[in-house]
Amino acid sequence: MSTMNKKKLLRKAAFETGLSIKEVEKAVDAFLCAVSDILREDGEVIIPDFGKFYVRERGERVCRNPQTGEEFVAPPTKKVKFRAFGNVTNYNFKYGR
Repeated sequence: MSTMNKKKLLRKAAFETGLSIKEVEKAVDAFLCAVSDILREDGEVIIPDFGKFYVRERGERVCRNPQTGEEFVAPPTKKVKFRAFGNVTNYNFKYGR
């Protein structure tokens, strides 16, 4: 299993599209900014045949400090989640080259 970081993603997208890395970087940054803004407003982003980004609220919970054993209440938090649907591995066949 290999890990894809942003630099590798930009190179692969530039190769696949024939665009420069700078152009691809602007597009990827714009996409991430748009997704972030929508999620910040508690919206969700659905990409057909790929998946859905959404925000899930996690309620208060009792936690324990491992060093002292003292219990405390952790405040509610929000987490970004991603749920793949469709056959993500076939996305390239349908929309790519």
